[in-house]
Amino acid sequence: MDVLVVSKTKMQHGICVGGVTANGNFVRLLDENGYHPDDSTNYEIRQVWEITYRNPNNPRSLPHSEDVCVISKRLKGILDEDITMIDFLNRRNVNIYQGSISNLFESKLQYTQNGAGFINRDDIPQNSVCFWIADRDINRSDYNGKIRYNYNDGSRRWGYNISYVGLSEPIDNIPQGTLIRMSLAHWWSPDDSDVEERCYLQLSGWYQT
Repeated sequence: MDVLVVSKTKMQHGICVGGVTANGNFVRLLDENGYHPDDSTNYEIRQVWEITYRNPNNPRSLPHSEDVCVISKRLKGILDEDITMIDFLNRRNVNIYQGSISNLFESKLQYTQNGAGFINRDDIPQNSVCFWIADRDINRSDYNGKIRYNYNDGSRRWGYNISYVGLSEPIDNIPQGTLIRMSLAHWWSPDDSDVEERCYLQLSGWYQT
C-alpha cells in the first residue's frame, strides 16, 4: 500500500509518524515490533512510501485506531510540488473539518476551564487524528515554557488553548483558511487527581497551500 507521510510529532519516547494511504485511510507508522520510530527515522512529510504492514498484536483502544506495524517499506518519491495537501486529501475523499473547533472529532470534544479540549470514555470518536480548516486565525500563546496555540471565536473569554507537538518550527500566526492537522494524545490522567482518563487535543502541524 502506498502511504503519504503527513505528520511527525514528538513523543516522550520516539517520533509519532502519521500517514494517509492511497485509498484515504489514516495510519500511524510503527516498527515491526509495534514501537514508534526513534529520532533518526528517515520518514519525512510529503514522502510517498510503498509499505507492507500488519495490525498490531495488541491494538490500542479507540480513538487510537490508526496504528499499523510496518513489515517492509520502500521510498517511492515525494508528492509533486504542484499537488497541495488539500488536493491530495480531496482526491481521496478524506474528511476535512471546517469552521469552529467545536466541530472536530465528531463534535465530541469537551473543554477544561482553561480551554483545553479533550475526550473521555463517555463519548469516543472513531479516530485520533483529523484535518481542519479553521474559521479564525490561530495564534501562538506559549504557557509555562510550552508551545501552545490559541483559537478564539468569542464563545469563551480566553478562547481555546491547544498544545503544539509538531517538529516543524512554530510560527506566530496560523492564518484562517490554513489546512491544519489535529490529534488526540494517549489516554492519561494525573497521578495526584481523581480526574478520569482523557485524551487531550493537540496541534500536530499545518500545510502551505
